[in-house]
Amino acid sequence: MYDYVALTIKTVRKAHNLTQEELASEVGVSAGHIGMLEQGRARPSYSLMKTMVLKYNVDANMFFGRTRKEVDSEYDKTILAVENLLEGVNEQIKSYRKESG
Repeated sequence: MYDYVALTIKTVRKAHNLTQEELASEVGVSAGHIGMLEQGRARPSYSLMKTMVLKYNVDANMFFGRTRKEVDSEYDKTILAVENLLEGVNEQIKSYRKESG
């Protein structure tokens, strides 16, 4: 997990043209902590990840090595499964109504 965290934090920092010191100041931690995060030697707090998600529009899944495409694919599979389940339920309701009617 920490490799994804390190990559995400470093990528976000560089994308916003920030030094470790500037990022640290903006998110409320020390520059040393940012350095340790970027090296995979520390874990970010939930609060830090939330701040980065909100402040820098980071997809939270990036912290866990998941791409938007993977998340969307899983979402699509879940929706399809729910739709199939509902079709089955609707068929059972129709069948029940025919038997009862």
